[in-house]
Amino acid sequence: MEAESDSGAAAGRDEWAGRMEQQAEQCGHLGSALYERLLRLLADDVRAAGPTWDVVATRADLRFGQAGPLRLVGGAHRLALAGRAPAWAAVLPSCGGTVPDDAGFAAAWSELCATHHDDLVAAMDREVQTNEVARVGGLGLAVAAAGFGQAHLVEMGCSGALNLRMDRFCTALGPTVLGDPSSTVQVRPELHGTVPAGLRLPEVLSRTGVDPFPVDATTEDGRLTLLSFVWPDQTERFDRIAAAIDVARTEPVELVATTRTAEAVAAALQVDGPRIVLHSIVWQYLPTSERWAVTEALEAAGERATAESPLAWVRFEPDEWDRRRAAVWLRTWTGDGSAAGHDRLVAQVDYHGRWVRPLL
Repeated sequence: MEAESDSGAAAGRDEWAGRMEQQAEQCGHLGSALYERLLRLLADDVRAAGPTWDVVATRADLRFGQAGPLRLVGGAHRLALAGRAPAWAAVLPSCGGTVPDDAGFAAAWSELCATHHDDLVAAMDREVQTNEVARVGGLGLAVAAAGFGQAHLVEMGCSGALNLRMDRFCTALGPTVLGDPSSTVQVRPELHGTVPAGLRLPEVLSRTGVDPFPVDATTEDGRLTLLSFVWPDQTERFDRIAAAIDVARTEPVELVATTRTAEAVAAALQVDGPRIVLHSIVWQYLPTSERWAVTEALEAAGERATAESPLAWVRFEPDEWDRRRAAVWLRTWTGDGSAAGHDRLVAQVDYHGRWVRPLL
C-alpha cells in the first residue's frame, strides 16, 4: 500500500492507474464484480491518457487515503441516481440497469465523461461518505461489550451518522439480538464463533457526529449522497442503507462540521455520564497530525474518567495483521485507577459487515 503523505504533491498516470487497480482488487474482494471490472477499465484508460485521465488529472494531488477512485465512481453513480445520466444508469443494477460486456461498459463510461466532465471533476472534491450500516455487527458488539447501561455516543468521521442509530436497528448475532428486533433495518452477519449471552446496547443519552463534511441524511441531497457511495451491484446493501436513512429521519443527531476532529471530540466528551467514542474506516482519512491529536484528547479524557462517567473508544479499522479484514478494538477507562485504559480486541470483521468473528 502506498505510504501516506500530507504534502499534496500531484501523482502521475501510472500511480493513479495503480490506485484504480488496487481499489478494483478491494472491490472484488468485497463482492462488487461491477466495480472490479469498471476500475480495471479505468486504470487502462488512465494509462492511455483517455477521458478518465482528463478528469482525474484535475485532482491528481489527492492523497492515496482520500480514495480518489471511489470519489470518481461515486460521483458517476450520483448522476445516475439523480436521473441526469440515463445512459450510465442503464448499466447499473441499483438504477434498474443491466451490466454490459467490457466494450459496452467502456463506451458508456466514455459517453459519461464526454457529457459530464465538469460534474465528474466536481465529484472528485466530494469526500467518500460510506455509511455501511452492516458494520453495526462489529461496532454494536464492541459498544455492548463496554458494559455501560447508558451512554452518550460520539462518532468520528460520521458522514450521515446512520450507525449512531444502531439501537434503532436489529442486529442479530446468532441468538443475541442487539437493538430493536422489529426494526425495518435488519443486520444479520454470518457469525464465525459465539457471542457471550447477556450483551445489550446501552440506552443512548445523546448522539453526536463529527465530520469535516457531515451529511444530513434527513434531506434529499443527503440521501442521494449516501446512496451514491453504495456499490451499484450490491442491491441488498443499497436497500438496507435506504431503510436506515428512513430510520434516521425519526431519530435526530447533532452533527458537527469541522476539520478539527480532536477539538470537537474533546468538546463532545464534556458531559456527565458514560461516553463511547466510535469510528469505522476513518483513521486513513485523518492527517497524521490529527490522529495524534485525537489520541491525546481521548487519553486525556480517559485519565479524567470516573466510575460514574467512564469512557470507551471503539475502533473498526483495517487489521494490521491482515488487510483483507478489519479489526474491532475496544479501549475503556473506568476510573478504577487504570488511567492508561484497558485495550482488547473484540472481533475480526468483514469491511462491509458480511461476517463477524467475535473474540470476546
